[in-house]
Amino acid sequence: MTRPSGVKPNRLFQTSTMAALLDAVYDGEMTLGELVQHGDFGLGTFDALDGEMIVTEGEVRQFRSEGIASGTTADMKTPFACVTYFEPEKTVTIDRPMGKEEFEELVDGLIDNPNLFGAVRFTGEFEKVDTRTVFCQHKPYPGMLEVVAKQPTFSMEEISGVMLGFRTPPYMQGINVAGYHLHVLSDDRKHGGHVTNYRVKSGKLEVARMSDLEISLPKTEEFAKANLQPAGLHEAIRTAEGG
Repeated sequence: MTRPSGVKPNRLFQTSTMAALLDAVYDGEMTLGELVQHGDFGLGTFDALDGEMIVTEGEVRQFRSEGIASGTTADMKTPFACVTYFEPEKTVTIDRPMGKEEFEELVDGLIDNPNLFGAVRFTGEFEKVDTRTVFCQHKPYPGMLEVVAKQPTFSMEEISGVMLGFRTPPYMQGINVAGYHLHVLSDDRKHGGHVTNYRVKSGKLEVARMSDLEISLPKTEEFAKANLQPAGLHEAIRTAEGG
């Protein structure tokens, strides 16, 4: 996908906030057609929390509650998503098994700045990837913690694919998800979801630092009424994201 003239690479564009999603602001204003004008790489969710989203090479895929990836249409909407035009600044080869903690330490070292956002992409072989998706919700919407308590989980072994997403600095918790937020898509483009744990085997790791951020906030009544500074926000997001 060609980056529009005037749009910088590795600039994070985000619609709504994680705190709003946590407070059941699940109705989206932005269409996928509008979203991909801001980036060809990223993740998010869909209207009414109808599954997990991955954006790779400009293609938007949807993982619904059965964990199967399907195509999308430009008129579908999102209540929360983050995208960028990803241009790797550093690339390393991983040639041995590596768990989540060691992988994140490697990425942290490559980004070398805890106060900047980072874009992360791993392409290769996995020993194991644990994922989850969420069910489509119906009004009156339950809170996200109630939703994820019933979320389907999946474990995939010996697969190849792409895992991508973002590392967010701690001071942005609630605006986004502090720490790592990654989604995975198998090479056959049929399976994946929100990553909760993994062990990579071998492949290519690409990262970029991100210092530019744009947030498009909803103008809806639901967003206006949302509690975006609840008690226990940090722990609630960790629980919601499977951290």
